[in-house]
Amino acid sequence: MASIREVAKTAGVSIATVSRVMNGADNVDPTLRRNVLKAVDDCAYRPAVRRTRNQTIGLVYTGRWSLAGPYDAACLDGMAEAMSETEFDLCLLDLGRDRAGGESLQQFCDRKGVAALIARNTAEQRPELLRMAEEGVPVVVLGDHFECPALRFVYADSTPASREAMEHLIALGHTRIAFASCERDDGDHLDRLRAYREVLSTHGLLDDRLVKRLPPHRADGRQLLRNLVSASDRPTAVFIADPLVAVGAMIECHDLGLRLGSDLSLVGFDDDDQTSTVWPRMTAVRQDSRSLGRTAFQLAVAAAKDPRNRDDRTYEAWLDVGDTTGPAPSEIKPVIRGPRHKN
Repeated sequence: MASIREVAKTAGVSIATVSRVMNGADNVDPTLRRNVLKAVDDCAYRPAVRRTRNQTIGLVYTGRWSLAGPYDAACLDGMAEAMSETEFDLCLLDLGRDRAGGESLQQFCDRKGVAALIARNTAEQRPELLRMAEEGVPVVVLGDHFECPALRFVYADSTPASREAMEHLIALGHTRIAFASCERDDGDHLDRLRAYREVLSTHGLLDDRLVKRLPPHRADGRQLLRNLVSASDRPTAVFIADPLVAVGAMIECHDLGLRLGSDLSLVGFDDDDQTSTVWPRMTAVRQDSRSLGRTAFQLAVAAAKDPRNRDDRTYEAWLDVGDTTGPAPSEIKPVIRGPRHKN
């Protein structure tokens, strides 16, 4: 294996300059940095010092995400549990901020002491993951799924349970069923939307005007619900594929005096244990997000130890029927919030 001295000779710089570049120092001319990094690649140099340190699994979020959401919070809990059982650490990385110009992903990971990555992404950011896969660093994709043999995927297949949820509503007599999910597409949300469309199309009930995309916040769930029930031909049921949006919609139902399961049926999505913390108990498609996070960390560790390890892991979501679904109402009236008055 090449030494740092050979890299310095190839780049025509001092050993100290190579060391500064490898450690991410800011006081290096950009052109000089690129020359050194090219020499590192040409010499296939890997800093030996990193081999003596505790290995780290890097968690990478492509784009803007909230770690406070139920899914990511539960996944992080599972990762932390798995981390406690290994010699590996977990760190949150920002490639856009920390990766130097001209620095390869392998060089970045070597500098950070990172052995493998866990990635969270939207469908729009899949090309970035494909580029990461080409650079040879082991990457485990959490939540999304698509065709790429060089990547490893951990996700819960929510398609069968989502189909079951739609058949459940149709069996209860609902013919106008709305759908709402996060405005950011990923494999999970696309699965749920596909199941919704397939089942309603089979029954001749699909109306694309009832498909809504919105930010994943409680307040947006409240606004969604107000908009849906204020129409004269309002839906009698709604499938909400995001947990926080579902809770927001339930809160708005209470404020409007709508009886869930009677005036309106609602199927939500539960990434953690929300069905038991809201009233009435929510009918929901559920997944075990803690197990997903735990498994993602375990697969990343396995890939770090042996890059030839290409294991994927798929879990199954399930439908949990609670008290927010019931027969379609015989009389359908629009519901409009009146002005609030102080007592």
